[in-house]
Formats: sequence, C-alpha cells, structure tokens
Amino acid sequence: MPHDPGLEVEGTMERHEGYRMIRERLEGGPRDFTAVFACDDLIAAGARQALREHGLRVPDDVSMVGFDDLPPAADIDLTTVHVPHEELGRTAVRLALERRQDASGMTGHVMLGTHIVVRDSVRTFRGADAPPPQGSCP
Repeated sequence: MPHDPGLEVEGTMERHEGYRMIRERLEGGPRDFTAVFACDDLIAAGARQALREHGLRVPDDVSMVGFDDLPPAADIDLTTVHVPHEELGRTAVRLALERRQDASGMTGHVMLGTHIVVRDSVRTFRGADAPPPQGSCP
C-alpha cells in the first residue's frame, strides 16, 4: 500500500486528541479509511470512542492498532505494538552511567526488540476478489 499523506491527521499525544482527530475526520465527509494506526494506545482509545459515537464498530467497520501496549490496550482489546518500557529505562540508565565514566563521549547504539500483541481490534484481511461477508455491502 503506498503512503498517502492525505490520510494522516496531526494532533498531540493525548487521548482527547485521538477522539478529536477521528471525530473531525468522520464529520468532514464520507469515511475514506478502513483502519487506524495510532501513535500510542491512549490516542487509540480516544479514536475508538469517536468511532463508536458515529456508530462504527472495531474491528467490524474499522480496524485499529496502537503502539506501546499501555494498560488501556488490554481493556479495550486493542492490537498493539509492545514496547519493553522497563528494559528501555534500565538501558537508558546504564548508557548514561557508562557515558559519565567514558571521557571520550562515544555512545553506543542499542536496539531493543518489540513485538505485536494481537487482540481483537483488527479484522481479517480479505482480498479484493473475496465476496463480502453475509449481511454487508460491498
């Protein structure tokens, strides 16, 4: 799928902004998206609320994925990218301490692993040639 900047919406990293961005998008004309990828799980929670208020169901009408795997994600069955926050914090402290001890100022590059936590917020992809599910419109 090619990148389409027209589908991006700007906002701050807060739950109410997720709500605002999706609400404005839905009130701005016909829905032109089938999925939402939120920058974090709090934004996804706000976006989900706006979808519900417009009569849209996750994942039946709109798939949704978050990022962080924060506590609200499990509460709303959100598929999300898990970020190892504790490991991230330990690594940051270790690097800061090592940097204080190393007068050269050289810093190393550390890559931490993430993984997707699959819950119930993404509809199964069906190819363009697949028939629509019973009771739905194409």
